[in-house]
Amino acid sequence: MPLQDRVAALLVLLYAQPLTRIARLGTDDVLHEDGEVLVRLGDPPSPVPAPFAGMLLDYLGQRPNTMTATA
Repeated sequence: MPLQDRVAALLVLLYAQPLTRIARLGTDDVLHEDGEVLVRLGDPPSPVPAPFAGMLLDYLGQRPNTMTATA
């Protein structure tokens, strides 16, 4: 299973959010502050448990450059 699918599945399971809500999350909805990873699903952002936090950060670090224009 690709990493992005595992990340989406874990977000659905951990936070009981519908997949449509998870699909709308952007990279700016994941916060990495003071050694803690948070996901902005509401106010305040929710902490991400340690084992999953690493996987989430790995996924965000491996994403291809989406700002590249193609002709």
